[in-house]
Amino acid sequence: MPVQSAQQIAVRPMQRDDEPLLAAMYDTFEPMSEALGLPPKEQSRREAWLRTLRTAVNLVAFVDGKLAGHAALLAVDEDSAELMCFVHQNFRRNGVGTSLARAVMDHAKQRGFQRISVFINSHNLGARRGLLKFGFEPVWQDLEEAEYLYWLWGREV
Repeated sequence: MPVQSAQQIAVRPMQRDDEPLLAAMYDTFEPMSEALGLPPKEQSRREAWLRTLRTAVNLVAFVDGKLAGHAALLAVDEDSAELMCFVHQNFRRNGVGTSLARAVMDHAKQRGFQRISVFINSHNLGARRGLLKFGFEPVWQDLEEAEYLYWLWGREV
């Protein structure tokens, strides 16, 4: 399926009824396991992974009524959280990831988090550019992965 132009992006908290749609999105997601092993290639592992995310803040993005992306914000401690954001390949480069990231940041601020970290594959240049554009700062990287950090408030110098 070719990349689609986003006409209308709607981001909202994920509801229980969205779980089958999310599972279906990940069943056709490419490339599988590219983001530090996520989403898992094997269906049973994907299902288990999605179950573990139920405790996170989960947001979904719809483009013209079709599920196009998913973001999860997982608390690390009372001040920090980790962000995961996945956009289905048919909807990339249309603002879906940016819309999800903005919405997640709003949720993070409401919950009082001070900072958000993201871990990505070092070779994912698109994600790296997007994170820098959004205001994330590189913390470290090696040949396989990199960490980026976004300060919501109280930045330590």
